[in-house]
Amino acid sequence: MNKNQSTFDNLSNRRIYIDFLKIIAIYMVLFNHTGTKGFVLFTVAQSSKLYVLYLFFAIFIKIAVPLFFMTSGALLLGKEESYKDLLCKRIFKYSLILVIISAISYFYYCWRLNSQKLSLTYFLSNLYRDSLSTALWFLYAYLAYLFMLPFLRKLAKTMTNQDYQWMFFLFGAINCLPILDFLIWKGAGTHNNNFSFFITTNYVFYPLFGYYIDQRMPETSFTVKKVLAASAISVMAICICCFMTHYKCTLTGDWDEWKCQTFFNTLIFLPTITVYYGAKLFFQRHKISPRLQKMIVTVSETTFGIFLFEKILRNETLPVFTFLKPYLHTMPACLIWILCACVLGSCLIFVLKKIPVIKYYL
Repeated sequence: MNKNQSTFDNLSNRRIYIDFLKIIAIYMVLFNHTGTKGFVLFTVAQSSKLYVLYLFFAIFIKIAVPLFFMTSGALLLGKEESYKDLLCKRIFKYSLILVIISAISYFYYCWRLNSQKLSLTYFLSNLYRDSLSTALWFLYAYLAYLFMLPFLRKLAKTMTNQDYQWMFFLFGAINCLPILDFLIWKGAGTHNNNFSFFITTNYVFYPLFGYYIDQRMPETSFTVKKVLAASAISVMAICICCFMTHYKCTLTGDWDEWKCQTFFNTLIFLPTITVYYGAKLFFQRHKISPRLQKMIVTVSETTFGIFLFEKILRNETLPVFTFLKPYLHTMPACLIWILCACVLGSCLIFVLKKIPVIKYYL
């Protein structure tokens, strides 16, 4: 048996839909950081006929980070692992990655962007208090998730189907409150913040639900009828978020990139779960060739590295956007730009993963 055939055979038990979701999610992560070039283009295109489409897409791509947490829950919550292994093999590893990639990002800003002066005090202070790159907040959240793994694993394995349904209901209920608050008080007040549920944390709800769909949901529960119904509900949920975003920005007159996102994540759990569920259903129903499976897995295994260098990749491929914009509309130029950044990143990480020590951390 040749090497390629052996590789294909090893894919037989692999959950390819998870690899596929990682690829989709990493593209959305990079696009999420394009500002008015793409992500929040709607804020500067209020008179455009495509305004609603831009706004809808901006909210939809917020499924990226929740998808990563769901895939991680599917992969990690079912494992058995000692506290020693958790600390040494996971927490230490990702802590070291956070420090190293923060240092690389900081040096890049100082050298390439000329936006900062080298200062060890500044670096250490921001490493602890903030993050040295916009996307690195996820690594801090992921580290918190790793610390919580022993508890989440117990929850995942002992919760009944009814428990998962109750969690889903509570998560939806608590996330609807900001909408109700704004409709009543127009931003001048909110419900009592002491009324909160621990499951509203991204690294609790999404990993648990990823595990539930992957491990606990019966195969007979995956039907086209259900995914179509969930898709319709998801579209309505995003439309509600679109309305609330437009209403708030119009009412306040503030279209700032950060302030306009108040309602972006409010109901995003619905399309996130729908996409996750739909991807698993699709790969259950459709047999794809071993070669295509290998291609998906190969690209998927570079997504973490792409995330780590996403700021650098976007900056270095920005000339693509600058070149295309005069010939295309802003949005198509941005979509192609981010695709180029992902392709470049995937190729770069693929090569770096050939180096033994670096491979372990990417």
